[in-house]
Amino acid sequence: MENKSILKEILETPRPLSEEQKKAVLSESKYLRIVAGAGTGKTETLTRRIAYLLLYKAQEPASIVAFTFTERAAQGMKSRIYERVRQLKGEDACAKLGEMYVGTIHGYCLQILEDKFGYGDYDPLDENQEMAFILREGWGLGLTKDGGYSKNCGEFLRSVDVVYNELFSHENLGQKAPDFYRQFTKYEELLKRHRLITFGQMIALAVQKLETNPKILSNINHLIVDEYQDINRAQDRLIQLIGRNASTFIVGDPRQSIYQWRGSDERCFEEFLRNFPICEKVSIKENWRSVPAIVKAANGFAESFESTRYEPLAPTREQTSPVYVTDFDMPEDEAKWIARQIKELVEERKACRYPDIAILLRSVSTSAKPFLDIFRNEDIPYVVGGKIGLFQRDESQAVGRLFAWLYEWGFWKEGFFGEGGYMDGDDLLKSAIEKWRSVSKLRVESKDLSKALTIWKENVLNNAFKNFTSIYQELLITLGFLKLNPGDKLHAAIMANLGRFNTLLTDYETSIRLGGRKPDWQNTLKGLCWYMNTYATGAYEEQPTEDLRGIEAVQVMTIHQAKGLEWPVVFVPCLTARRFPTSRTGQKQHWHIPRDLEGFDVKRYEGGIEDEKRLFYVAITRAKDVLCLSHFKRLTNSQRPSQFFNVVNDLAKRIDQNKGIDSAHLITDTENDEIQAFSAGEIITYHRCPYLYCLREMWGYQSGLDTEIGYGKSLHYCLRCVSELIREGTNPEKAVRETVKEKFHLPFAGGRMLETMREAAENILTQFVKRHEQDMLRIQEVEARLEFPLEKATITGRVDVIIRGNDDKPSLEVRDYKTSDAVTTFKELCLQLQLYTLGLKKLERPVDSASVAYLDPKHKGNEIEPVPIHQDDLKAAEQEAENSIRGIRKASFPPKPGDHCKNACDFPQICKWSNA
Repeated sequence: MENKSILKEILETPRPLSEEQKKAVLSESKYLRIVAGAGTGKTETLTRRIAYLLLYKAQEPASIVAFTFTERAAQGMKSRIYERVRQLKGEDACAKLGEMYVGTIHGYCLQILEDKFGYGDYDPLDENQEMAFILREGWGLGLTKDGGYSKNCGEFLRSVDVVYNELFSHENLGQKAPDFYRQFTKYEELLKRHRLITFGQMIALAVQKLETNPKILSNINHLIVDEYQDINRAQDRLIQLIGRNASTFIVGDPRQSIYQWRGSDERCFEEFLRNFPICEKVSIKENWRSVPAIVKAANGFAESFESTRYEPLAPTREQTSPVYVTDFDMPEDEAKWIARQIKELVEERKACRYPDIAILLRSVSTSAKPFLDIFRNEDIPYVVGGKIGLFQRDESQAVGRLFAWLYEWGFWKEGFFGEGGYMDGDDLLKSAIEKWRSVSKLRVESKDLSKALTIWKENVLNNAFKNFTSIYQELLITLGFLKLNPGDKLHAAIMANLGRFNTLLTDYETSIRLGGRKPDWQNTLKGLCWYMNTYATGAYEEQPTEDLRGIEAVQVMTIHQAKGLEWPVVFVPCLTARRFPTSRTGQKQHWHIPRDLEGFDVKRYEGGIEDEKRLFYVAITRAKDVLCLSHFKRLTNSQRPSQFFNVVNDLAKRIDQNKGIDSAHLITDTENDEIQAFSAGEIITYHRCPYLYCLREMWGYQSGLDTEIGYGKSLHYCLRCVSELIREGTNPEKAVRETVKEKFHLPFAGGRMLETMREAAENILTQFVKRHEQDMLRIQEVEARLEFPLEKATITGRVDVIIRGNDDKPSLEVRDYKTSDAVTTFKELCLQLQLYTLGLKKLERPVDSASVAYLDPKHKGNEIEPVPIHQDDLKAAEQEAENSIRGIRKASFPPKPGDHCKNACDFPQICKWSNA
């Protein structure tokens, strides 16, 4: 296709772009700032800009970086890019798209730190894992003073995040907040000792490193940033560093800036014009998402903003439908009416499906219960978002209470703020059994289950188990887990949430075992009880919707979680004066840094009425076809409607509750066909056993922790560093000695055990590099990242080493290092290397051989085993991967019993087929 035809296709297909969108896509300016309101097609604009750069301007994919706010948004953007390139240039043109970074800023910074600055042996901590870690270390940091320990730990971490978000000067911090600064520096030392990195650290560290090593960014010609209104100061600085040389294209809408409480600063959007004075400005106003009445309500509400005004949205859809408002006497009445509307829309009129409907709440913890109760009673499937989603489920409540019961003085907080009092002793056991029997519907006598659970408890306290996972698997067997049917939608949801609880246990146990500590079960169970009650019950989300594929469900979530999403039908209930805006709006919070610290905009973090207005604006702009706003009048006393409800009330229609919602104009989405990314390891797992894949990758069941975990990973990393030193001219034995001394790390080993393992590693690597010194000298790349398209998906991986050929002609060998074949068979390794070869050949790399190198001298076969990569082998591997991808996308996870059940499965106890 000629360039002229390609350009026309980019601008006109699948629908013609507006004039402002065209202006953005075709801009020749080095810097471009776009104001794109809700529903204006900004993702489509960004996608077509990237397609324009790739297909019309012939830019290399590796020269483009695109930042999205979430991984989900990144996957959506990737899908569109791959589809456009495939349509316009064919399948072969997609081969190099994996070299383009499309993802979150955190992900990019971690990749930079791993690849360029020696952080390849660090493990990232999410916020739940970080809280578990600080609960372990906070005593030594002095966080026991002035109030509750868990509360102090949480406040300390919030203050640490502020330091990273705002890039505060350490010198100034030491002068103005010396006590906190001592705690902060000691905390960083602890993280470094255990090779851990937090999400806040990732960006601050990357900025710090790139300030002094800007050449690392020289390969970037084009930077594209989505949701610019939600970035913080550290992210803004990173973008400025990249933008020194790269063309920078940012998109945002300050009307939708809702994350100020975690550092977002919408002022960065306006300041971009000052940082890059020669900047073109574009405003995209045409709303393609919502019917005109919803657009009118959004514009009308935006008029109440006191901050910078932007041009109102312009509706483009022709369908006519009002915004509905109504009120009810009690919260239960509101929930019943909404449940009736949902059943009528889905089951009676067949106007939409359950996942086409969302209930958006200011707070799930304060407002979700009436809806979840009625949904359970009416058999309406639902998925709960928000940080307490996991513990809105009875199965999670049941196992949580049973683990609290293990501790001698165990307790359980009733209600998510303890408003229902506390439960302890045998009441924990009784209530757990009641909840489990109620949710599972398994036929089991309470008396028999109580007796079995008492035996389980005795075994735990008598040290019969090695780790929390083995304790948990025994509990699941006791509860009758093997009687659950993963093919039943209700049972699948229960099993998924029980997997999520396994993640909670591993998060906590990981923090306990770091550095080689052995669990003292009495103290460990005490700590877990407090972790659950003071943190986890208000922090862990239910299994994400996309991991419950095949389950039709209404989505109940917070507005913060709904950002960037859309639904045909949206209900925004509970709009009372004390719930929205929340009664805590603008309240002073306790910080471990001075409120008047230079650069600390404390009011931004604590929020105000303008932040609540923007949150409401986001809620009403999620709806495509139907928007219904409601409130109740009484709780324990009379409840006034929200001021936000009153603003929109005049722009809406009061619904006749007997007639219900008009659904004639509903336009529901077709089946989601987004590209998904799968690692080669995931393909191997599915090939080994689809049900194992489901348990591990979909539902989050965990392998048990052990002192030797991380040995293979550390050997790999050491060998990578050794390879780099040898290429630089270091003697091989010296390279091994220095690397192992500095880099070898086992997270759960300490003392003599760690030294023994380190000595073994040094001996293994020394012998290996001595025998294969010539191969080491010919290494061209180590830990090479790879991503290539296959069957409406991409395969990702990291090739251990790529070795140059011996002769003059350009040839490469792909090699993977393994400690043994005890878990991953040689046949499975062949599949992995064949997939890597396939991807490299798509990139026109001259790979003509592949091999597996076994590092363990006790390995019985050849130390280096050649892997067949003839055309037929690669075709067979491609077919196997495509079959696996199709199975995963169809949510087909049949069991596949075999020899792997004995040594390559972490879950034989809780698998009925392994036990058969």
